[in-house]
Amino acid sequence: MDDQRHIVGDPSWAGQTSVHPLGLAMVVVLGLCLLWLPRRWAVIPMLIIACFIPSAQRIVVFSLDFTLLRIMVVFGVCRILLKKEYIGFRWIALDKALVLWVVSAMVIHILREGTFSAVINRLGFAFDAFGMYFLFRCLIRNWQDITTIVVGFILISLPVAFFFLIENRTGQNFFSFFGGVPEITKIREGRLRCQGAYSHPILAGCFWAAVLPLIVAFWWKSAAAKIWAILGSVASMIIVLCCASSTPVLAVLGAMAGGLMFFCRKYMRPIRWAVVGLLVALHLMMKAPVWHLISRVSAVGGSTGHHRYILINGAIKYFHEWALLGTNSTAHWGFGAQDMTNQLILEGVRGGFSTFVLFIVVIALAFREVGRLWRQQAYHPYRLALSWALGVSLFVHCLNFIGVSYFGQIHIIWYLLLAMIGSMAVYSEHQMKTMPKISIRRQKSVGRLKEQGMA
Repeated sequence: MDDQRHIVGDPSWAGQTSVHPLGLAMVVVLGLCLLWLPRRWAVIPMLIIACFIPSAQRIVVFSLDFTLLRIMVVFGVCRILLKKEYIGFRWIALDKALVLWVVSAMVIHILREGTFSAVINRLGFAFDAFGMYFLFRCLIRNWQDITTIVVGFILISLPVAFFFLIENRTGQNFFSFFGGVPEITKIREGRLRCQGAYSHPILAGCFWAAVLPLIVAFWWKSAAAKIWAILGSVASMIIVLCCASSTPVLAVLGAMAGGLMFFCRKYMRPIRWAVVGLLVALHLMMKAPVWHLISRVSAVGGSTGHHRYILINGAIKYFHEWALLGTNSTAHWGFGAQDMTNQLILEGVRGGFSTFVLFIVVIALAFREVGRLWRQQAYHPYRLALSWALGVSLFVHCLNFIGVSYFGQIHIIWYLLLAMIGSMAVYSEHQMKTMPKISIRRQKSVGRLKEQGMA
């Protein structure tokens, strides 16, 4: 695990308008592309903004911060309304859970703080969550839409990896002229921690570690797709390695383990219970609590796994302090505990136990939908691989949450992933209901032959 220094409060740009002419030109051009591109390509302009423009770029209106990503969301909402792409939207349990989670996080935080700045802060959080998630839910409708997004990730990964290699060789961040990211790359234990346009080196690596499973799944699309899957996977790994951070490296290892679990997919229930049983047994046998194991996890020199242990232990020990309305300070939990590098605990610290539970419910419902999805696509190799990849990507995010709290551009792939899962759950259920039974039998008979190459 790694040390994380939040730069979102940097006084050099936070809370004030900071727009580079190139950033302004890009958001105008890409915003217009978002408005008028065919629906299946509409997400790509947002991904370009997220990967090449630092989150410091923003326009502040009456103390409301509109980052360039939020401006893109405004363009997207206009598109949805103009083209009436909201028609056909169907609510599912995942949508409702996300709404409840966001509302809980807003209300409890505002009640505890009781300030106007808290209202502004939570409005920004809600704008990101609702804006991105429901925008993507309206734009993504079928498997082709997800395939287009994966292609977009692959094409974007190549120039991003190129800039990361340059930063790794020169020690200078090309994107620093935008502001919000350091000009000189930070060094830890003799390693350059490259970050490009992202808010932190850890988050840059976590971003591409979470995207990697989707890129790998593209291998099963076609013969030509295999080349692109290799290129995208190599580019993603280059970015992760250039970040020199343990959290994304461990996330990649987790993605590999999740990928291998595909071959045991029919036995995931007993495997999950076996893991739970093992953890309980270790907890009873160890002198320290089982979560102390996290303090021994390290993939890169200078990692601070012990800090993560302090946070988890403090959250359990001081449960009574944050359970109802969260808490304003965690500094007394242990040395450095004010640096909240755990998204799961952060949910509770900001929004109390109810928000924490609702966040877990969102994750659990997303895993449930993925489980249904890959079973429904069991006889279509590419869709099966892509369905499983959605689950692996979700698993990678869960690993990330243990070692980092999300801020900046990485939010876009979290809400995008949830939206893809939700949209495909709706699409797959509709397809199963409308497809004639004879077509389903034919699909299964043909699919069984294709599946032999993936079993």
